[in-house]
Amino acid sequence: MRYLVEQPWERKPDAGRGRNGVLPFPDRVPLLVLAYRTNLTMQQLASLFGMTDSTVHRVIARLAPHLAELLGPPPTDRRELWIVDGTLIPVHGPSRTAKSKNYRRSVNVQVVCRARDRRVVAVGNAWPGNRNDVVVFRETLGRTLPDHPRISGDGGYRGCDQVRSPRRGPDGRIVKDQNYRRFRKRRAVAEHTIARLKDHQILRQCRRRGQAINHAVAGVAALHNLKLNMG
Repeated sequence: MRYLVEQPWERKPDAGRGRNGVLPFPDRVPLLVLAYRTNLTMQQLASLFGMTDSTVHRVIARLAPHLAELLGPPPTDRRELWIVDGTLIPVHGPSRTAKSKNYRRSVNVQVVCRARDRRVVAVGNAWPGNRNDVVVFRETLGRTLPDHPRISGDGGYRGCDQVRSPRRGPDGRIVKDQNYRRFRKRRAVAEHTIARLKDHQILRQCRRRGQAINHAVAGVAALHNLKLNMG
């Protein structure tokens, strides 16, 4: 928690001034973490911290981008195996969402993790949930990730030069040989990582809008990496 308090403070040294001064800065970071973990409403958070709904909203809106920045750039070691997978996050706002296979208005977010320790390498911006994984990856992480020779993905990334997907036979079907069984074990790492991210209830029913959705996903990923560092 000390790291979480010190880093945003260094990025925003004037955070203790202005209308947010009603709550000490060391208490604002737990407020944001609690909001991500439990997905409580602004009214519920306001009653817990003894402030108004609008003040809670301002605190979260100001700190969320700085927490997201703690995710940092991807590592540069080209020997590490990265695994990419997409996940659907139900979102209330209609601006970036679309009805998808979970029958709800969702966004598609791409997550890249490191196979060795399940550390999140990068997360992509939210796209409508009815878009295929390969399309979202190309338009988000495919444009920003550094050139990496070892990125693995499932069959949904077929045709993407940046991602290695399972081998297919002449009939277009995946060849389920010994290599495919090893691939499935590696792919499970990404699924387990996304499951750990979704321990934060904000990713199960997100009430954020616009760019705040991306800040929430990156902030949760930063908290996940910090937990790995402390463990």
